[in-house]
Amino acid sequence: MDDYKLLGKDEVREIMGGCSDQMAYRVIRELNSELGEKDIATVQGKVSKKYLLERYFGGTAERGAEQCR
Repeated sequence: MDDYKLLGKDEVREIMGGCSDQMAYRVIRELNSELGEKDIATVQGKVSKKYLLERYFGGTAERGAEQCR
């Protein structure tokens, strides 16, 4: 059930390898926009851990903190 956790800015920053607050919020907005286009409910300022990992790392956070750079 941990995959369905909603992540905030700080958790997104950590997963993305310590990127800036601005980049973390940009990622959250981008992913929530994509989910909204699919008619999936979102929470402003939060993003699904499962979707973040799938979208940026193919399922795991181990594949790329460099995505943030």
